[in-house]
Amino acid sequence: MAPVQEPAVIVRSAYKWYGSKKDKRIVLNHLDMTVEKGSIYGLLGSSGCGKTTLLACLVGRRQLMSGTIQVLPGRKASVAARRIGYMPQEVALVGEFTVKNAVYYFGRLYGLEEDKIEERFSLLFKLLDLPDENRYVKNCSGGQQRRVSFAAALVHEPELLILDEPTVGLDPVLRANIWEHLIGVATKNNVAVIITTHYIEETRQADRIGLMRGGKLLAEDAPENVMRKYGCSSLEETFLLLSVKQSKADGGTEEPIVVESIDSPTDEVVVDPSGQDVNNHYESKDDFSRLHSSSRDVLTTEDSPKNNEISYRGIRLKKVKALLIKNMQQFGRHPGGFIFSLIFPIIQLLSFFIAVGHEPREIRIGIVNDEVPNWNDCLNNTYTSVFYNASEYTCQYDKLSCKYIQAFDESVIIKKFYPTLEDAINSVKRGEIIGALHLSSNFSLATEERQRDGRDASDSSIENSNANYWLDMSNHQLTIFLKKRLYSDYVNFNKDVLSECHNSPRLADIPIKFNDPVYGNADASYAEFMVPGVMLTIIFFLATTVTSTIIIMDRLEGVWDRTIVAGVNSSDILIVHFTLQTTVIFIQTIEIVILTFYGYQVPFKGDIINISCILFLQGMCGMCFGFLISIICDSYSFAFFVSTGSFYPMIMLCGIVWPVEGMALGVRYVSKALPFTIPIMSMRDIMEKGHTMAYPGVYIGYIITIAWILGLLTLCLLLLKLRRK
Repeated sequence: MAPVQEPAVIVRSAYKWYGSKKDKRIVLNHLDMTVEKGSIYGLLGSSGCGKTTLLACLVGRRQLMSGTIQVLPGRKASVAARRIGYMPQEVALVGEFTVKNAVYYFGRLYGLEEDKIEERFSLLFKLLDLPDENRYVKNCSGGQQRRVSFAAALVHEPELLILDEPTVGLDPVLRANIWEHLIGVATKNNVAVIITTHYIEETRQADRIGLMRGGKLLAEDAPENVMRKYGCSSLEETFLLLSVKQSKADGGTEEPIVVESIDSPTDEVVVDPSGQDVNNHYESKDDFSRLHSSSRDVLTTEDSPKNNEISYRGIRLKKVKALLIKNMQQFGRHPGGFIFSLIFPIIQLLSFFIAVGHEPREIRIGIVNDEVPNWNDCLNNTYTSVFYNASEYTCQYDKLSCKYIQAFDESVIIKKFYPTLEDAINSVKRGEIIGALHLSSNFSLATEERQRDGRDASDSSIENSNANYWLDMSNHQLTIFLKKRLYSDYVNFNKDVLSECHNSPRLADIPIKFNDPVYGNADASYAEFMVPGVMLTIIFFLATTVTSTIIIMDRLEGVWDRTIVAGVNSSDILIVHFTLQTTVIFIQTIEIVILTFYGYQVPFKGDIINISCILFLQGMCGMCFGFLISIICDSYSFAFFVSTGSFYPMIMLCGIVWPVEGMALGVRYVSKALPFTIPIMSMRDIMEKGHTMAYPGVYIGYIITIAWILGLLTLCLLLLKLRRK
């Protein structure tokens, strides 16, 4: 009788489904499977039969609904995680890595020393005919990438090797070499190998096969035994026969069929009343942290608490180092990401300062002057408009309309003369000018009578002394500025006239006096008002975009899952991302502060460190928002929709475009609950008022930002737990 081999994997009554309870799709249907050490187990089945899900459960990336799984019984969790080699169906490599970097990355994750990684890489380079070690993975062909992926699974000489379609896209000679190597490591090193493949006949070289369909194993035995039992000459014929048999036997029920096996193991797995395995069982999607040691475990020197603690600390440092190197190489070798992270803040701020806050120039105004029909008469300075009679203390005006027209700032207003008001208004309608001015034929006399007679002036004199404008108000911001400028020019014109008449120019002012402002600058531009909001929103959404993009890239390429299978905790991955992104945000903060306050000389009264701290924390908040997006989104397009869809509502509601006080009461509460509405006000208090951290308006901004950071991180952790199922 052949000696009984020690099991490497034991699966009992594995049951899993996706979807809702009413419309569930069963992918593992009470499946039993045993893989022994020193053997190759070929798992065969068509796409969608549950192979990949089963492998994901074996490596801890999916949870069973019920049933038990034991992997490397007798091994402690931290040791078992390092003794598994996993090659997923996708390539799952960082495209910005070189071939050598890719293998070294996983070697470091598994805790190997550099010289050992070099030794293993040299061996695998020859065995798998890897491409040039300095070639980037993204520049390799599909077959070359799969060979590199295979090398990454073999680099640490695992005890259990799980390979999902490792030979797809490889030429027959290389497939034969791979199988020869697998047989060698299985027999000589007592390694258990689980392999799935589309090439069914090549699994004749396996020690044991499992024919899988509809989440069930139709048969589990040595290939020759399976074919002999059913009288078939090929595995494909056998699989077809069993598939037909299953279709007839199932009858639409969920009851498991009996697995046809000649020498099925008799080992029993004890299950407590709650359905949990009391032996070495795990159901964690995140890592092997829930892998419980068997009651039959024996603590070896490697597994002893003291040595294990020291070993674990050292290995964890190597893992963190590997993750840091990976992220830095991804960032440094991706020009788009580098430019986006470090250059875009400068580009965006430059765009803002170049485009926003400057007074409009060369605004075309049409002028119809009925008092001086020949506008050339207004272009010379040989005449006098105001005649003061010193003996009678009176003034007479002549061609006062010319004096008014000449009061316009020619750098702002371009004057275009028209013979009739109808012509000027038609020109406004055609978009040739922004507005039309009409001055009556007796503008000077009417103005003189209005100033002389005051309340006794006739209605016609009041009307004829007006400067009448017709404006194109479709460009609201421009016409608001134009109105302000025209009003200012008219007041200055009246002051000049009053001065020439030896009257106080203050008579031209309306009876309201605005004294020096308590805070701020009376002549501050709109850009200065917007600066705090622009700074915070730039750093917030840049951090959001960069963080979500990098993590989604890792997830879509399978790097995230494969890294966790290598024994890395999700928390370690997030910590490394957090560390790298924090560095990037710190640099962005310095860039924005220097360009804003020292490059464009935006005035500020408060502490620059205080301003920088709020800015930095807002970047951290945006990074946490990016973490959240990367968790809830499974594609770049979805992430783009979420980030873009959240960008515009936040911008509209945060008070940059329109004051919060101008919003409906309910909307105000929503606005102030956003991550950067209150911090914008806090930064404005620091810049304009010079307030410190002790002022409520400032520290509330810190509180809001930190609360958002903690809330987003908590939500991320909760969603990560939900995704483990």
